[in-house]
Amino acid sequence: MTAPSPPDPASEPVAPPAPNAAQTGSAPVPSAVAISLPLLIGAVVILALNLRTPLVAVGPVVGMIREDLGVSGSFVGLVTALPMLAFALFSPLAARLARLWGIENVLIGSSILLAIGIAVRSACPSAALLVAGTVILSAAIAMGNVLLPALAKRSLPHRVGLVIGAMTFTMSLSAAVAAAVAVPLAHWLNWRWSLGVWITTALLALPVWLYLKRQTPPAPPESPAYGQNPTQTPHAAGGLNVWASPAAWCISAMMGVQSLMFYAMANFLPSVLAEKGMSALEAGAYGSLFQAVSLLGVLGASALFAHSRHKQALGLGMALMLVAGIGGIWLGGLGTMWLWVTCVGISGSALFSVSLMLFALRTDSPQEAAALSGMAQSVGYTIAIFGPLGMGMLYDGFGSWRIPMGVLTAMMVGECALAWAATRAETLSQCAQAAEKRRRF
Repeated sequence: MTAPSPPDPASEPVAPPAPNAAQTGSAPVPSAVAISLPLLIGAVVILALNLRTPLVAVGPVVGMIREDLGVSGSFVGLVTALPMLAFALFSPLAARLARLWGIENVLIGSSILLAIGIAVRSACPSAALLVAGTVILSAAIAMGNVLLPALAKRSLPHRVGLVIGAMTFTMSLSAAVAAAVAVPLAHWLNWRWSLGVWITTALLALPVWLYLKRQTPPAPPESPAYGQNPTQTPHAAGGLNVWASPAAWCISAMMGVQSLMFYAMANFLPSVLAEKGMSALEAGAYGSLFQAVSLLGVLGASALFAHSRHKQALGLGMALMLVAGIGGIWLGGLGTMWLWVTCVGISGSALFSVSLMLFALRTDSPQEAAALSGMAQSVGYTIAIFGPLGMGMLYDGFGSWRIPMGVLTAMMVGECALAWAATRAETLSQCAQAAEKRRRF
């Protein structure tokens, strides 16, 4: 789950310019570490290949895993929820590790850790190794999710949109490929090979990033990471405590419910369709469609939302499209399933893109944007855990996907209210000031 990029780097909403020394009263921030654009794009692309594929590849073969290991749907739901828990726990550590050892070193280490996690998960048919490997590879992916955008801001501050756009496009495209080939690979050999094949891209990233590290001039040690004042706490920035802001909680909740839906669908959509009578290969193809059409949502939201005067209407429209799509998968027939899966893929990715843009659009400084981003990712991934876990538990309890899909549809109705409130035009500080005036009167 990473930041999409608007088509015009000059007007990108995700990375507001850092205040200068006169504005902040602090020491000037050193100049960016120079890396050639083709080298950085290539390194980002090859690492981004690994940020979704090890996770998305599980969904199409979840039935095979359950049968081979003799585990329950709740256990499989727990395994598919572990990446979100790992993201929530390990993402805040990425900045600290980068300050200690440097961004490139942490990303090189995360590639090694990712390869180890994939190997452990696929080594033999073991429930314990499946859990251990998933935790290890998810911790490694969390580092990339956080530090690749930071690397873009540090090394190419005027081309952040292009770098993050390449990252997001690669993630979505590789996820679609992973979903499409998972079942054929599992039928050819077994599900462990289907999951383990992605160790190749993890290992392929190592020489590229080692070369990038050698080509990168050392950054000044006093340079604050992510453009933040190092004396600020992660919870407060510029005098605003985002954790005490109702608007920040609304944005976090909207992102969390969207992520809950995404991971529930990424892991269980093929199983839901198989229960409706679809073959495993066809259901896997629909999982690939779900990932592929997300590119349209990313591009559409990036092009329309940031400069629109009707942000609340757009946000609500995306959420309503999500209700229609999830409801269609729940109640619709196989003949129209392509339509409902397309609706969910487009609207879900669009809402995720909007969530990321709101970090910049609803804050007044880079410090506030960073604080809101950290809060939303922590809260959002915590909420997202209950998507695959809750779906698995409900399936075990009722023996069918109809009840879990009905509950998910009801949650998307709630997402409409969150989208309307989260996409207001006022910044967090303006909302806080308005609330303070109401209390005085």
